[in-house]
Amino acid sequence: MFFNRKLKGRINYPGNRDRVPRLFRAEGTIDSLPAGQHLLLAVQVGGLTWPKGEVLVDHTSWASEVYEGGTPPNGNFTLALYLVGAKGYDEIAAWLERGKLTGDYPGLGQIKHGVRLHSIKLRLES
Repeated sequence: MFFNRKLKGRINYPGNRDRVPRLFRAEGTIDSLPAGQHLLLAVQVGGLTWPKGEVLVDHTSWASEVYEGGTPPNGNFTLALYLVGAKGYDEIAAWLERGKLTGDYPGLGQIKHGVRLHSIKLRLES
């Protein structure tokens, strides 16, 4: 799989080190979304990653609602923006579907077939 390493994607809101509620809006930009690629947000804590689903792109802007249910109040987490190939996205979609059926979303060690474009550190409100 080929990724354009010069492709720029960014989380513009919330800002780095902001405090956020459990449900918050994230917004950002991407130069372009290559054909066959998917843009998604993920929460990272302690070396594990929880994908939050695909982000829809409108030209060069994107926005998505994010629900972070696993971090304790006043806890810290990283919000990351990923560009993922079709095979990796199919695996994430299957993981999300299993989670919906079982109620269990085990953290992933990595996002396969993807590259992290940007990340910010956030703190959950109490």
